[in-house]
Amino acid sequence: MLPSVKASPITAFDASFAAVMARLGLDQCTGYVTALSGGPDSTALALLTQRYADATGKHHHAVIVDHGLRDGSGDEAERVQTRFRRFGIANDIIQITDPRPTAGLQEWARINRHHALLSAARQKKAALLFAHHAGDQAETVAMRLLKSSGLNGLGGIACHRMQHDVVVARPVLGWMPDQLKAVCHHLDCDFEIDPSNQNHQFERVRIRKLLADLDHQDAATGDIALSSGQLRRLGAGAARLSAAADRVCDRIIDQAVEWHPAGYASVTMVDFADLPQSFWALVMRRLIMAVGGGQYGAAKMALDQLRQRCDDGVSATIGGCHFSPITAPSPRQASAASYHLFRETGRKLIAMPIAAGQELVFAGCWLVKSAQAGMVHASADTPQTQGDSGAALHAKPMPGGWYLLPHRARQAIPVLTTLDGGSIYPQLEGDEIEQPPATMAVRFLGMARRPTFLADTLIG
Repeated sequence: MLPSVKASPITAFDASFAAVMARLGLDQCTGYVTALSGGPDSTALALLTQRYADATGKHHHAVIVDHGLRDGSGDEAERVQTRFRRFGIANDIIQITDPRPTAGLQEWARINRHHALLSAARQKKAALLFAHHAGDQAETVAMRLLKSSGLNGLGGIACHRMQHDVVVARPVLGWMPDQLKAVCHHLDCDFEIDPSNQNHQFERVRIRKLLADLDHQDAATGDIALSSGQLRRLGAGAARLSAAADRVCDRIIDQAVEWHPAGYASVTMVDFADLPQSFWALVMRRLIMAVGGGQYGAAKMALDQLRQRCDDGVSATIGGCHFSPITAPSPRQASAASYHLFRETGRKLIAMPIAAGQELVFAGCWLVKSAQAGMVHASADTPQTQGDSGAALHAKPMPGGWYLLPHRARQAIPVLTTLDGGSIYPQLEGDEIEQPPATMAVRFLGMARRPTFLADTLIG
């Protein structure tokens, strides 16, 4: 437990933090995992979360991710770990050991860090908390404004969302950086200084310097066209509009879409026929990301082309998602066609190693749990062994219920290739067919991409 302090500003910080946790619905979670870099922002978040967890009887764990990208990063991670153990905060160091790419190193590091943190939170059945603050929000809105982002992009960093079956939240998104440093000061906790925050090769660092100059000019003259505060207000307004649009989309999707545990969706397109293109694109982006597992929504031009193909009642592929007509409508009623949406296989092969007892997210849309080690592939991409002996003898037969599934759905379901070369078909969680305990189980994440207890919360 953290050391107690006399009544001081820290009690006001505790009260503000508890109020945010309640407003976001995070008080309903049983525990929390904080992403801890050791800088002042994540340090303050970990301290506040531990105090909140102690006061409310929740569990809390901090996770430090070491990519090994900087000299001494391992020593820094151990220093942060030792510091927080002195404060009674349980924490782990996760080292990223995947081979580094020759290009896109920062994106590689971000994605691997995020996946490691999501996995840790999922295993602990906890919400994952990040320490993004008001300054980060202003920078993000500025970067998106410069890239001509739409309404969703201008909403900036999401205060909360569901990702890979984990509630992801940023409870100090409305706090200023100086407030977070004050928390560290009041609790007498040191923090690390990341030298990359001064590296002007990074866009965010350049934007941060620009906004600091604009804010300084605004404070000096009171006459400036743009400031961090204005950008945050723009982001909050855009986020409120996006949340309202999402609620409308929820109702449309509930009416027109049937989700299947086997990883695909059935869509009645006639229910979308009268939607303006902006809403149609918003709905389709959600469906494409849910089924295809992508991290980013499809571009406007691609969605315009998709609508034309759907209006014509023909197939289409976009964002890793294949639109396959179920019915063959008459030429005069092509836009009334119903479609199956399947994850596309074959074009980009995905193979992920899994250890015995491990849990991982496959292709961005399947949660895989396996009691046996091996390699996870899509069924269509699983290597086949021919002959009278060897791996083919170890393969289990395809579950009988699978023959009732559309061919493209079967092709996209994850299958385990064991270390001895055999193949294991998984149990589909959520399937109504009763099955015995399986060596491998998979759950289609597209069926739960939006949180329930956070769905009606507005940002602002």
